[in-house]
Amino acid sequence: MDSDIVLWGGLDPAGEAGLAADLEMCNFMGIQPRIVLTARTAQRTGVWVDAWAVDGDEVSRVTEALPKAAYGRRAVKTGMLGSIANMLLCKRFCGESGLPLIVDPVWRASSGGSMWPTDDEAEVRAAMLNDLLPGATCVTPNWMELQWLTGLLYNDLDGAVAAMRILPCPVVLKGGHAPDHRLVGVDLLWDGEKLHVYEPVARAWPRGLRGTGCRFATGLAAGIARRQGLPAAVDGAKGGLRDLVEKRACISRV
Repeated sequence: MDSDIVLWGGLDPAGEAGLAADLEMCNFMGIQPRIVLTARTAQRTGVWVDAWAVDGDEVSRVTEALPKAAYGRRAVKTGMLGSIANMLLCKRFCGESGLPLIVDPVWRASSGGSMWPTDDEAEVRAAMLNDLLPGATCVTPNWMELQWLTGLLYNDLDGAVAAMRILPCPVVLKGGHAPDHRLVGVDLLWDGEKLHVYEPVARAWPRGLRGTGCRFATGLAAGIARRQGLPAAVDGAKGGLRDLVEKRACISRV
């Protein structure tokens, strides 16, 4: 465990997505996690019941308890923040610590539930674009989240790249939800100057597996924590997720 990541995220009681997925990826990649719980959900695969944000005062007390020195802490990764108030607390934490920030801009659960249970989604989008993303090292939307963030509707590569370029930080567009079957699994990195294209992994993800986006973003944060550049960190995250899924498949066959 040579580096730390501070994980801001929500709890999935089914153990498939959110912080449970982040922790699994950290363990697999040899990264020490520090945890800031910002939201809770009541869900299981295919079923959404409810969600609620952790109170901002509680989040503040947790962050104040983290070591003040930057030793060990090398990156911050966000998932479900749950509220604009918690988003602004994360912005302040990153500003005070000076740590690079990887934002997984979760919008809705795979079952359709909103990850922002009490805030207006238009206001959430504005706060993310104006407050959180300008200071981020990278944001990792899927195709639907990129459309939500930018307000642009598109279904091809040119439209996706145009949307990526208007965001205020580098973007990794995850290809798992691409509408064109030829682009499924193709991940794209716009680093602010150049487009990098990452082909699909050799092995397809198991049908119904949730939390791949969470794991990928955590793997990317692991690379940034180890002071890799964005292109290398994306490649490492993609390979790490592939290896983790292969390990899961081997265990399930035993």
